[in-house]
Amino acid sequence: MTTFVVIESITPNQSLVFSAQQGPQGAIGASGATGPNGVTGATGPTGATGPTGVTGATGPTGPTGATGATGPTGVGATGATGPTGVTGVTGPTGAASTVAGPTGATGPAGATGPTGATGAASVVAGPTGATGPAGATGPTGPAGATGATGATGVAGYTVLSGAVDPTTEGVNGDFYINTATNKIFGPKAAGTWPTGVNLVGPTGATGPTGPTGTTGSAGATGATGPAGATGPTGPTGPTGLTGPTGSTGATGVGNIAGFNTQTGTTYTLVIGDLSKIVTLNNAAAITLTVPPSVFSANDQIHAAQFGAGQVSFAQGSGVTINSTGATTTAPKLRTNKSAATVICTAANTFLIVGDIA
Repeated sequence: MTTFVVIESITPNQSLVFSAQQGPQGAIGASGATGPNGVTGATGPTGATGPTGVTGATGPTGPTGATGATGPTGVGATGATGPTGVTGVTGPTGAASTVAGPTGATGPAGATGPTGATGAASVVAGPTGATGPAGATGPTGPAGATGATGATGVAGYTVLSGAVDPTTEGVNGDFYINTATNKIFGPKAAGTWPTGVNLVGPTGATGPTGPTGTTGSAGATGATGPAGATGPTGPTGPTGLTGPTGSTGATGVGNIAGFNTQTGTTYTLVIGDLSKIVTLNNAAAITLTVPPSVFSANDQIHAAQFGAGQVSFAQGSGVTINSTGATTTAPKLRTNKSAATVICTAANTFLIVGDIA
């Protein structure tokens, strides 16, 4: 039987070989090396959708023919692959199928779209970045030239003091007080101190005691006078100053003082976290450090993992952590939504209990 193939178009410079009778199947040759991927061409515009054709009537199913005998496998060489034929015109769309078709291959990634406008500034402060290293100290600049010596100022005068009279102390114009005799000397002139003058005068003589007068006789007790009328009520005095507000009492045992939400990969507990739940949420691993000299015995802080990043506890300098974790001094929260309590049992010593690994 002769087979006819109708080709609407053939790519130029391509050859096509037909055979009235196919030769036997040759052995499969070794696969050649994969060539480099070509540059992805720009996506062409989508063509207009053609009108939906009328669904034709389904013809009767013909009888199934008898299965022919399988011929022997040929050993001839595989013929060259012919060029890809031109894509035919898209036929009319058939009626909607009730069976889902196979998923097509993923198309090439589209070009990146333009960057959108910058959103409004966040009202939540981001985590504080780590402090950068200190910059190198610059070289010391050259010493400046020494300025000219200023003129000598006029000597001031001083009031000196001591427990003995002055001899060579001070300069001309100074005064001197002997604190033992209450004498003042000065001003010093021509290098000599003048005679001192008493600052306290002598005690005067005691006057004579006057005669004691006679005691008079006791007078008779007078009659009690009538009670006087009640006086008007005095004006209300000004309101006194309000006393200082007392310090806030300690949080009651068992109460949660609030939440502290952290989204960075490191965080060190502070006194403000006392009795709070510190939530830690990041896709990467998170380190929660317990610091020294911040908490006292019986203090509690709660920590919870909110995210994929596993939370690890770390000892601050001089801190000792005890736990049932695989690494007792550096336990980890087991998984997302796991929580644990950090309990201060003594100065810089902590017990961590909860859903830890």
